[in-house]
Amino acid sequence: MSTALWILVGIGAWLVLSVVVALVLGRVVRMRDRQVPDPPHRPGPLSAAPPEQRGPVEPPPGHPPPGHRPPG
Repeated sequence: MSTALWILVGIGAWLVLSVVVALVLGRVVRMRDRQVPDPPHRPGPLSAAPPEQRGPVEPPPGHPPPGHRPPG
């Protein structure tokens, strides 16, 4: 066989091997994810409104804001 044919055979084998490895790894990950139990169900009323989000904390009066550099 010529050198070019061996190179093509090597590239083809590399591609087939990489696809097989990717499929096996995907199967392993999916099987592992199936073994993780679902979180426990928490009975209780569902809130219609989302929780209130707070704004940024302001520094006390007379103190510079965080990240402020005095001139000089």
